[in-house]
Amino acid sequence: MSWALLFNSLALALPVALATVTVGWLAALFIASSRGGAQLLALGGVIVSLALPPFLVVNAWLGLLGNVGVLKPWLPFDIYSHGGVVWVLTLMLWPLPCLMSLGALKRLTAEMLDAEPGLCGWPLVRSLLLPMTLPAVLQSGLIVFALAFNNIAVPAILQVKVFPAQFWVQFSTSYNFELTWQYGWAMAALPLALLFLLRGRAFAWPWESQGVQAEVLRNRLGQALLNLVSVAVCLFVALSVLLPLGHLLLDTRTWTDLLDAVRAGGQAIWNSFWYSAVTATLIPALGLAAVRWPGLRLTWLLFFLPGVLLGVLLIYLLNRPGLGWLYGGPGIVLIALGLRYFALGWEGMRLVKASLDADLQNLTELTGLPWWQRCRHLFLPQAGMAMAATCYVVYLLCLWDTETMVLVVPPGGETLALRVFNLLHYGHHAQVNALCLILLLLAVLPLGFWAVFRLFKKKPARD
Repeated sequence: MSWALLFNSLALALPVALATVTVGWLAALFIASSRGGAQLLALGGVIVSLALPPFLVVNAWLGLLGNVGVLKPWLPFDIYSHGGVVWVLTLMLWPLPCLMSLGALKRLTAEMLDAEPGLCGWPLVRSLLLPMTLPAVLQSGLIVFALAFNNIAVPAILQVKVFPAQFWVQFSTSYNFELTWQYGWAMAALPLALLFLLRGRAFAWPWESQGVQAEVLRNRLGQALLNLVSVAVCLFVALSVLLPLGHLLLDTRTWTDLLDAVRAGGQAIWNSFWYSAVTATLIPALGLAAVRWPGLRLTWLLFFLPGVLLGVLLIYLLNRPGLGWLYGGPGIVLIALGLRYFALGWEGMRLVKASLDADLQNLTELTGLPWWQRCRHLFLPQAGMAMAATCYVVYLLCLWDTETMVLVVPPGGETLALRVFNLLHYGHHAQVNALCLILLLLAVLPLGFWAVFRLFKKKPARD
């Protein structure tokens, strides 16, 4: 085990956490103090940035600042460096602190501002807004730190040696399970510490409260501070959303290579869709069935662990005589994805069930309705949208996943995400753009199905 690489990973995760919470907090302040179209655009940019596949962002910056990048002659920044990884991870992860800080700002009330009418501008931020949002900032910073430390895909593509990537490279070349115990304790220690520090703490999310009116907050912040947060949110939405999408859609090679990519990757397209769809259906269902088991909160450890470590553990457990039907087929992929993202499905269903009307729940239990009728008459009308949102988040994460599957994917089971991950190492940017476009189309496919369903569900208007 390399202690130098361990400290290198910690030195990588720390600036990412600091940068993301700074940018996220400024963006949250902009959204909380805006209204109408500006607020919707900013919030939409945050959500889209969080949902974009990571390799799309990496490929865009490789096309700009890579060895033959468009901006390389004018901007001599080495993207294949420690700073390049920090930059890309910051663009990928800043929306999470933004949403958590926005949830904390939404708890601001008019009474808090009226208690000191003369408090405006920076003194307002220093004396009220920062202390109020500090728990959310610290929570989101810890989460980002863990995600950045255990990220493998971005450092591997940008050829930066980090602790988890070194474990993946050494194991994939030797299949020495002793490496799992040498490296695994360090990679598991950080998520365990994260779960310990966050135990019993509530998270603030922006949909839980309305907060003070935007006009009131704008008047108290002052124009200078508003200009700063406006520049910050516009810059990072442009760099993390508009630039990658523009690089993808405006490149003519994306469209000329699209049909060839579809013909060459038909099986990978199908694998990506059905792996993600099945996992996104089963995991929330299992989470709903096990929602009363609080001990399952420990499954968040599997989410924060590097996916390759989970893959190694599954290889160790399932590569046994008599289990070839499971180990050599799609079953191991579904198990790997299910274990990695079970915590999201369980936590989502727990929040959904907590939001249901308690009186209606008691009534359905007293009347002895079967579970399918309770689902139809109680869960779906009250929480159908929240359940669908949970399924969609799991679907997207499975669609983008590379780390969990890279070691366990069976013969013929390659996905588009794995194909993109492999191509990025060899600089095939045009083919990567075409595959990323297909992945984005797969990502919006459930939304298309939902729109068609709602269209046909509407009753025709009566004369």
